[in-house]
Amino acid sequence: MFIFIFLSLGIFILVLQTTFLQLLPVWLGKPDILFLLIVYIAFKADMLRGAFVILVLGLLMDTFSGVFLGLYPVIYLLVFAFIKGISMQIAINQFAYQVPLAVISYLFVGTGMFLFSFILAPDSPPQWSWGIILIQLLILAVIGTPVFGIFDSIMNFYRSNSASGRFLGTKKSNRFKE
Repeated sequence: MFIFIFLSLGIFILVLQTTFLQLLPVWLGKPDILFLLIVYIAFKADMLRGAFVILVLGLLMDTFSGVFLGLYPVIYLLVFAFIKGISMQIAINQFAYQVPLAVISYLFVGTGMFLFSFILAPDSPPQWSWGIILIQLLILAVIGTPVFGIFDSIMNFYRSNSASGRFLGTKKSNRFKE
């Protein structure tokens, strides 16, 4: 059930992001809501289901807007592993560090995309603009909390409608108390 819910949500966000949000002016920025979904999945899902959903979403992102086939799945899986590793070690409330980790990892993703694109196609260097990157980071910081709240409500809705919640593959509320 977890895989179906988040793949459907990811496809909806991907279509929204690659069609309607592209109509926004450049100076306003284009929010990367799919990236926030990937960060949310890294916090809430177990390793196998989360990695599968992120791999499929990365392949879909490559299909919609990728230049180099396989770049988005690799970057998204690296972000998933990074956030999963950090979230297993930190013993504070997850909500307190979701947005800062999303912003920091988005900066690493932007840098990684630039470096991979530069290495794979040195004849046509990709554009790097600190202004656009900073606008994207600011947008992610501002919309991160409400978007994570929406994802939490969707998760809670499906958890309350399932018989026991075990099909969603969610973490226990306090993994350090066991």
